[in-house]
Amino acid sequence: MIESFIKETPTLPWPEPSPTSSVAPIPTVVPGSDPIFQVLHDTGKRTLWVVTVLMGISSLVFYVLGARVPINKRVFHVLVSLASTISFIVYLALATGQGMDWKLDVLKEHNKHVPNTTQEYYRQVLWLRYVLWFLTEPLGLISLSLLSGLPGAHLLIAIAADFIMLGSGILGTYAGHTSRRWVWFTISAIGYLTTVYHISVHGSRAASNKDNQTKRFFGTLSGVMLFVKLLYPVTLAAGALALKINVDVETILFAIYDIFSQGILGYWLLIAHDGAPGITLNVDGFWSHGVGNEGAIRISEEDGA
Repeated sequence: MIESFIKETPTLPWPEPSPTSSVAPIPTVVPGSDPIFQVLHDTGKRTLWVVTVLMGISSLVFYVLGARVPINKRVFHVLVSLASTISFIVYLALATGQGMDWKLDVLKEHNKHVPNTTQEYYRQVLWLRYVLWFLTEPLGLISLSLLSGLPGAHLLIAIAADFIMLGSGILGTYAGHTSRRWVWFTISAIGYLTTVYHISVHGSRAASNKDNQTKRFFGTLSGVMLFVKLLYPVTLAAGALALKINVDVETILFAIYDIFSQGILGYWLLIAHDGAPGITLNVDGFWSHGVGNEGAIRISEEDGA
């Protein structure tokens, strides 16, 4: 009887108290999360191969178009062919896995009631693209300068500003997730605006002295080129600096930029150059004939004695 009494659970007239805590629920805080890798995937890799093929085909087409015109009318053909060939080589290297690096960004998250946390981002950087732009963008600016008659002083400043835009961009990419990256971006944006000013304002002023066909064509070509060039600061800010878009989207946007600036605009320029007499550029002298004996100063042994 005693054992049965012990096993029985007594019925209480009030609810059984439940354990409580004097503090509010504490959220789970992980001091350090696993690093996030932003890497090139299949979409980006296929994009690199597509641009490689397009630039290779375009280079061959530009060579054929250039061979069909006399050498004194081949300046634009040479500039466009050089740009597409350099682009083909660089994109072939990128497509085969060369010219890439990693950068580390550490993002600090400030929380109100719990300790701060950090998140590491490892992002793949295709730095070889900057080598491509440093080599090809001056060629495009020289083409616009020859088309419009832009003075050499303004062309030199435009090229220097373009180099500042590109150099500040790569410095901001490796500046880490700090305020310094936006300082470099601001300098890069100023370089872009300076290039736009000298090409659009001074270039249009120089082109006004040419025939109406050349003036209209330069305005349209330069406007499209400078508008497409806006893809660079936008993609840089959203991608490598803010980490808002992945490497695949960044690769696609930069591929569009390169296809337009080194491919489509090159076709446009050569077709207009070969089809419109007013746009055709004739260059003689050293370009066509080299250094001849005419005008050379000869000093004989008696004169030099």
